[in-house]
Amino acid sequence: MAVRLTLVSGERTGMVSLWESGAASLLFIDTGTGTEHTWQDDLVLTSEHDLPRILVPLVKLVEAAADGR
Repeated sequence: MAVRLTLVSGERTGMVSLWESGAASLLFIDTGTGTEHTWQDDLVLTSEHDLPRILVPLVKLVEAAADGR
């Protein structure tokens, strides 16, 4: 079973998928430029304190659309 969190701003979408095992993957899509990037570099969460470490880069990419970057 996976839990997914989706962040959307303008043409940018970020998605975090978390599995019961602690494995996580991140997906970033910018439909304006056709950019799609998936992070699956053995991301494993050991506690809820690991979430900011993986979410911050994704949130920054999505927020950049709101800032016009």
